[in-house]
This record gives sequence, structure tokens and C-alpha cells, in this order.
Amino acid sequence: MNWQLQAFDSEDFIKNYWQKRPCLFKQAFVDLKSPISPEELAGLACEEEVYSRMVLEKGDAGPWQPRYGPFTEADFLALPESHYSFLVSECEKWIPEFSELLELFRFIPRWRVDDVMVSYAPTGGSVGPHTDEYDVFLVQLYGHRNWKYTNQRIDNPALLPGLDLAIMQDFKADQDHILEPGDMLYLPPGVAHHGIAVDACMTCSVGFRAPTATEVLESFAHEIDKNDLGLKRYNDANLQIDRHFAEITPKEISRFRTMVSDLLEQPAELWLDSIGKLLTDTVSTDSDGEVGLADLENNRWMIIPGSKMLYHQSDTEIRFYHNGQATELPNTDTSLNIVQQLCTDTEIDPALIKQCKQDEALLQLIQNMVISGVMIALDES
Repeated sequence: MNWQLQAFDSEDFIKNYWQKRPCLFKQAFVDLKSPISPEELAGLACEEEVYSRMVLEKGDAGPWQPRYGPFTEADFLALPESHYSFLVSECEKWIPEFSELLELFRFIPRWRVDDVMVSYAPTGGSVGPHTDEYDVFLVQLYGHRNWKYTNQRIDNPALLPGLDLAIMQDFKADQDHILEPGDMLYLPPGVAHHGIAVDACMTCSVGFRAPTATEVLESFAHEIDKNDLGLKRYNDANLQIDRHFAEITPKEISRFRTMVSDLLEQPAELWLDSIGKLLTDTVSTDSDGEVGLADLENNRWMIIPGSKMLYHQSDTEIRFYHNGQATELPNTDTSLNIVQQLCTDTEIDPALIKQCKQDEALLQLIQNMVISGVMIALDES
């Protein structure tokens, strides 16, 4: 499938819309044909390794009832005729055409891309009015969906009580549009929106991640622990005695805060590793055993869909991150060319393996990527 984004100016978009206000692109994709059918999407939702969910607006257990996969054929047969949705996340892992769609968004840093989610809904189907804390492009693949949304961010909206889902209690839209196949709607974080199926339809959501401060601190704390840098204990040589023994004093609180603030003053390399691993962390499956040079040279290899790879270049080195792992490489033209190919290409050219033979660190990197399941053999010669 050849995704062709029509009349889209990335510079204008970033300047005027990105994280600022919604934007509707009518016929962003001309003559768009969905790469997946509703039946195929339902099939994915039945797979054990696929994350999927359903939302029933009028479920037996109450309104806006969520259910989580994997599902069975019986689950789908028991669905009502209308007012439900089912959604499948990380479709780029299972449908190559959605990986190709992500290539259109290279003007945004790769680490910001989260996943491609595809939803199906019959007439009236919806997941309710809500807000999200991430940027999203909504591409209409099939059928028609009525999107109602606000022009501005809505902070702390009132929610319907007693629900597992965060459904807005009082939703008032500023915009009201019906999207047809090929239309694309961009929504920045916090914009309230409500998509209702006009007829049986499928919508593709390209979501962009934005880690919270807590997630960054958790990753940083993991690196601190891994490097045994957080072993310094509380001390109070100048113990205050004119206080009640059960009181926590302001001076003690200050000592604890100083302990933590001092811990944050770590070298840039440790911060880099904590962030690089956080941004590339994903589920992967290790392969069995080791892989030798002959195996590398005698097979064609591909990067498995869903792998996350990033790099950081300094004056002296290149740090390459893949699926939560870090590798230190020499800062050479060869290293830079290889890591950029690994981040970009889906199939590994045999010439790249030959280049890696000249550098032990690069060769070890390729072997580790095979062992960790990031690279798999396409065939054997």
C-alpha cells in the first residue's frame, strides 16, 4: 500500500497546530483503501499477544462497559447490533501497511511515536466523550464517523461517576464534522472529543507518547539502583534533641530533600541511559543460544515490527538504544551510518553485516540484536 499524504505542509503544521489546536485535513489520502477489513481486525483481537478491548455503551453490567481481549468468536457473536466499539492497539506490529503509514510522520521525532490503533464501530458506536493526554492523528479508513471536538484544551473535566472509563459528564463541542475515507483529523493533548459511527466504520489512530515526570524519575531511579549510586543513607550527626520524639521536624524533611536532590546530580551519561532505555522499552522475546559470524553472513535479516531504536551522538561516542538496551559505539562515520540504517530500514542489507565485521563493538551489537529477538532471519541460504 502506498500512503500518499496530500497537500500537507509539515512546517506550517508544526508552527500553527502541533500541540496548539485541532486541524481537519479533508481527503488527506485520496482513494484510500483500508489495509485491513473489520473481520481481519476482529481476528487480531482474538490473538493472545495482541492488546485489544471493547467498549459497550449499553452493556449488561452498566453504561460504557469496557472489556479486554483476547476475545473469542462467541464474544463477537454476542455483541448487540449497535452502540459498541472494539479497538486493537499496536497494529503496526501485525499489518506492514501501518508501519508504512508511520513513515509519513518522520518530521516528528521517532521516539514520540507510540502506536497505530484501529477501531471498528457499527452505527452509533463510540467510546464516549473524553480527553487524551497525547497528540493523535485520526485517519478514517472505512465508512463514516461523526467527530465532535473542542477548539481548546479542557483541564480536569467532570466525569460520569462510577465508571471504569473516564467519560465526560458535560461535553460541549465547538466543532462538528463527518469524516469519510481519506479524511484525517489532528487533535492535540487535552482537546475533548467524541467520535460516533454514522455507519459501520473503521478509524486509524496514530498516537504520540509523552512520558510523565514520574516515568522519567522511575527510569532514572532504575539506573541509579543498577549502578549502586543510591546507597547513601540518611544521617543526622547534629541530631536535634529539643523536640517531641514522635515529631518529623522541618530540618529532617530538609535532609531527606537534600539526599534526593544530590542524587539527581549525576553525570549526563546516566541521565542519557535512563531516558534512552525508557524511550525504547518494549516487549521482546530472546532467541535461544548464540549467533556466530557465519550465521549472520549466511542469512538475510529483518527488524521485527514494533522494535524501538534510537541513538545519541556525542563528540566521542554513539550510544545506541534498542528495546530498552544500551550499546556504546565509537563515534565514526561507519558507526553512524550503521545505526541510522538500523533505525530506518526494515530489512538488513548483507553489506551492513560486512561493515560490522571490521569493528568488534558493531559486530557484538548485531549479535545482541539477534539474541534479543530484535532481528530475525528471513531465510537460510
